[in-house]
Amino acid sequence: MRAGAKILSPNITYYSSISSQSPEEKCISFLKSITHIRQFNQILSFFFTNGLSNSSFLPTKLIDFCNSFNHMDLASSIFRQIPQQSSFLWTSMIRGFAQNGPHYQSILYYAKMHGNGTEPNHLTHPFVLKACSNLKALLEGEQIHTRVVKSGFLTDTYVFNGVLELYSKCGCVDDARNVYDEMPQRDFISHTSMISGYFGVGDLVSAQSVFERVEVADVILWSAMIAGYAQNGAPSEALELFHQMQNAGAKPNQVTFVSVVSACSQLGDLETGRWVHDLMVRNGMEMNIFVSTALLDMYIKGGFIDEAREIFDRIRNRDVASWNSLINGYAKNGYAKEALEVFKEMQEMGLKPNRVTFLSVLTSCAQLGALEKGKEIDHLINEMGVGSDLSIETALLDMYTKCGSLLNAYRIFSRIYLRDVVAWSAIISGFATNGHFEEAISLFGGMLKDGVWPNEVTFVGILMACSHGGLIHEGYKFFYSMDRDYGISPKMEHYSCMVDLLGRAGLVKEAKTFIDGMPIEPGVSIWGSLLGACTTHKNTDIGEFAIRRLVELDPANDGNHVLLSNIYAATKRWEDVESTRAMMKHNGAHKTPGCSWIEVKGKIHEFFVADKTNSQFLQLYEVLNNLSDQLRLVGEFQFG
Repeated sequence: MRAGAKILSPNITYYSSISSQSPEEKCISFLKSITHIRQFNQILSFFFTNGLSNSSFLPTKLIDFCNSFNHMDLASSIFRQIPQQSSFLWTSMIRGFAQNGPHYQSILYYAKMHGNGTEPNHLTHPFVLKACSNLKALLEGEQIHTRVVKSGFLTDTYVFNGVLELYSKCGCVDDARNVYDEMPQRDFISHTSMISGYFGVGDLVSAQSVFERVEVADVILWSAMIAGYAQNGAPSEALELFHQMQNAGAKPNQVTFVSVVSACSQLGDLETGRWVHDLMVRNGMEMNIFVSTALLDMYIKGGFIDEAREIFDRIRNRDVASWNSLINGYAKNGYAKEALEVFKEMQEMGLKPNRVTFLSVLTSCAQLGALEKGKEIDHLINEMGVGSDLSIETALLDMYTKCGSLLNAYRIFSRIYLRDVVAWSAIISGFATNGHFEEAISLFGGMLKDGVWPNEVTFVGILMACSHGGLIHEGYKFFYSMDRDYGISPKMEHYSCMVDLLGRAGLVKEAKTFIDGMPIEPGVSIWGSLLGACTTHKNTDIGEFAIRRLVELDPANDGNHVLLSNIYAATKRWEDVESTRAMMKHNGAHKTPGCSWIEVKGKIHEFFVADKTNSQFLQLYEVLNNLSDQLRLVGEFQFG
């Protein structure tokens, strides 16, 4: 006994104060004194040694303690050793599994309770209904609802809320509304469940109607409304509600701010987003992982990568979602090299990448043409057993085609069990862009035989194949079959492919005639393709016409002026070259330095034209000049 007292409470005065208590009272005192589950074993020993398993309330106290530490295995073990399992003891087990999971165990214990002949009490049903809601177990929930009605417990508001939440989460809003209307007394939980149910099925009008009937809304209800609008593609309404919430004097919490920031992100309203961020800082709002990740996502979508990185660096306990947001942000904003560097940081921190991570890093490898890095990630995907995911396989396929590794791309494609239009389109485009136009067209035929209907992306790939192969007749055939045979209206990309097809074949005038007959207004890609053809085939007249259209659409783009200047230079029109350069200066266009990447031993090296910031630039230029001299000698290449 003395040894036990030493472990449970080293304070002798404390032990002396409870020494005169009954065993039940001592057990309760011991429970109140401990702070960690490791200290619990001594209490269990005391409990069973002193024959307290027949106590009317102590077993429930012990199981509640286990529930609070999410030790449901230990709770189950104690439960099995109690000879007289009361209604409150059963309810404690049902509650524990409903709160901690696995939720189905809560329903099983409820069924065993009935089978054992023990009647539920007024607390039992809300917990088992909560488990049904979490699992969206509608059939089981309906059966419990029937029992609740028969047993007369439906007069309790907590039970009503449990039934209401069940139907709302399962999308049965009509049943939920019937329960809501029958309730003699509603609280904020009732209103929130009903509103969430309507938002869950996209019925924003009914959700707003319920909200407007509430006299005074609390922060949870306001947050549910704002989240509902934001999640249903109505970010403007979400922000309007946020302003109403402030005017009503309700203080937003972290959940509110996550939805508000999400709304700003959807709208691309970075000005309001910054104001909301500043509001959080001024109010001393603690930036938890969810708020920080929402801010991170907002700045990334706005293209403010530096601000996003600052937010990320301030997150204390970064989870996979926050790492994914930053990696994806770099990848989508053209910072593929940085995306891979962050991925490496994530791995060094010991975090396991998931499906979202792999999709972003594979996209980055594709952008850089980083084949060896892509192979490493492919190997890691196989090690983690996520290679069978269709989106992952398609991303791998896309990465290999863009890195020029068609054998690996086809290997991935061949192992896809159910190939959808995305996978077929990726492999067709891959072969097309790598110059294998015959294989691309053959794959298109295989796709049709497989019963897969092509989409807009498929035809971009097949038209590229015709363009690279100089297949003018086939190109026209595929182009006109889009609308006629597949009901797909050609978009700008398809018209651009046709202009490129004609331009590559030297049919510049025909390309111009094709553009004149377009039913949609030609965009930058159309005139850019035509100008490129004019440059190759030295057609200055049509080239000048194309550049005028391009300057109207995109006056600050330096590339268009450079192409026109090259046309003039090729035909020795030096005055026009000078006037083009003057036009560039007048329009604010400037020559963006060319950039290229090379992968050596798995490391990405980045180079800009005339860049001298690299610490080894002298050695690099020396090697380059030596290579140029050698090539000049054999007459294969002239550098200058």
